[in-house]
Order: sequence, then C-alpha cells, then structure tokens
Amino acid sequence: MIAKTIESIAKNELYMGYIFGIMILGGFIRDYSALEDVYSLAKKYIKDNRVLVIITSLLGGILPIPGRVALSAPLLDGIAPKDKERRSDFGVIDYLSVHHYYWWSPLEKTVVLPMAVMGVSYSTFLGYTIIPLIITLAYTWWYIFTKVPASSVVPNLDYVREFNWRRALTGWAPLIATVILLLNTGKGGAIFFFPWFLGMAIYYSIVFKDWKWGKWLDGKFAIIATLVLALGGVVGLVKGPVMEYLNAATPGMLIPASLVAMVAAYIMGSSGKYAGMTSALVAIFGPNYLVWFLCTEYSGYLISPAHKCLMIGQQYFGTPIRKYYAVLSRLCVILIGYAALTTFVF
Repeated sequence: MIAKTIESIAKNELYMGYIFGIMILGGFIRDYSALEDVYSLAKKYIKDNRVLVIITSLLGGILPIPGRVALSAPLLDGIAPKDKERRSDFGVIDYLSVHHYYWWSPLEKTVVLPMAVMGVSYSTFLGYTIIPLIITLAYTWWYIFTKVPASSVVPNLDYVREFNWRRALTGWAPLIATVILLLNTGKGGAIFFFPWFLGMAIYYSIVFKDWKWGKWLDGKFAIIATLVLALGGVVGLVKGPVMEYLNAATPGMLIPASLVAMVAAYIMGSSGKYAGMTSALVAIFGPNYLVWFLCTEYSGYLISPAHKCLMIGQQYFGTPIRKYYAVLSRLCVILIGYAALTTFVF
C-alpha cells in the first residue's frame, strides 16, 4: 500500500515540470510581448475584444492534450490587464472555457468509456450530452458578455504592434512545439516535461537575452502545487474502494451510489476517474441515467480542491478560490437541475 501511494504521488509530481515550464514561458510571453503580432493580426478581423478572449482560451481548450488550462492560461495572460482585481476574472474565464471538452470530445475518457459500455455510436452519445454541452458553453459566454463588464475584464489591445511573420513565429515557436509534443505523448510524456521545458526556456532566453527565470517562479505557489499534486496522488487511491462499492450496487441504490460517485469525483479531481465511475453506474442502472451520472460527477470534478486547473488559475491571475466557487457552483446547480428534470420528471 505504501509503495503504491509513493508511486502515485511520484507520477503526479512529474507535472511540476509542466507547471514550472509554463510559468517561465508565460513570464517571457508577458514581459516581452512574444505573442502580440498574432493578436495584432486577429484584431483586424475581430472587433469585440471579448470574442478574442473567448477564442484565445478556447484555442487551448479544444486541444487533445493534458493540462489544457495550463496552456491556455499563458495565452490569455498575454492580453490580461495588469490590475489585480480585473485580472482575477480571467482565471474564471479560462477555467470555464476549457472544461466543455468533456461533453463532446471523442478522445476523452468521459466520452469513450460510456460509449463503450452502452455500445452506441458517437452521434448517439452526443444526443445525450448536447444539452449539457450547450448549457456549459452558454453559461461561459453569458458570464463573459453579461456578468462581467467589458471594461473590467478586457484590456485595451490597441497597443499591439504591426504584424510581422518572422517575429510571430519566433514568439510562438515554443508553444507550437509544446503542443506537438503533448499531442504525440499525452500523459505518458510527463517524464519529458522537465527537460522539455528547460529547452524551451533556454530558447526564449537566447531570443530575449534574459536568463533570470527565478523572477517568474513563485516559491509559495510551488509549495502549494507540490502539496496539491501529492494530495491528488493520495486521494486517487480512493478509486479502488469506491469502484468496488459502485460495482456492487443494486438497482435500488441509485441515490446512494450517485452521491458516493459525486463525492468521490470531488475528492479525486480526475476526469478519467469520474468517467470510470459513470461507466460503471451506467452498466448497472442503464443509459437512461447517463445524463444524471455525468452531470453529478462532472460537477463534483469541476469544484474539486484537487483539480489542478484551480491552482494554475490562481497562480496566473490571482483568482480567489471563493470567486471560482461562486461562479462554478451556479453552473453545477443548473446542470444537476437539468439532469434531475430529464431523468426523474420528464
């Protein structure tokens, strides 16, 4: 048991290379305006800055790579305002914009596993999840366009320089290379994160003649991230006992099994683990309860304190945890309410 715990923690801690690397790359991007040429080109065609914010965040959110929010965060960070209060809104926007993926991507376990259990096609599966997907996207865009005034969330992008292809490619090269790496290695590439991001940081240092990486590394955040990742490795072991309980559930245990799965998703903060629990429950209770299980467990996962995306947003944008929960809890209530109505009423 101890050996398995240590192995699980060590595997999670490999992501510190990813987090440190993204912090350094984000520092270069922010301080040296490495991405502004592309933003200047985009501004010629996108007149509403809020739309540009959505597209920028979605760009990282739709990529089939681990830790999407860690990639989209520095992209948004490049155009986020300097004011601390206004910057904090970007953490919520980034978080919301990259978590629609679990409702529709055929590369995600949250889609593939339930499809396999039910033996249905991708289009049939989307028939179940299309409304939760629409709710998630609509809520995200409502938050950006209605809840948050444009003047308090979107910086003035008029300062961006004229587009230059050579300068743009020089600035974007590390991010493009990192995406290619992650697309080809996935989570299995975690062992390469430290040497890879070291190389990317050296590249930016050569380009911008700045080798002082320490100014972008937050010691307090590093300690918190290390503890959260270690906690994730420990609580991930909860899956075994939970799956034993769920697999032994009977048709009369719908509500208790749902609550156990939702709480377990909250504790573990893992999309892959909640996908496994959903699939196990659908195998017992049937496809008619798929939306209910997905919405309840997705909600637990979304607000989990073990969710890596929360600490990344806090680091980049200084978003208070209470702001995350205030916004995310409303989305969870809407999703669970919809699931309850369609499953138990209509």
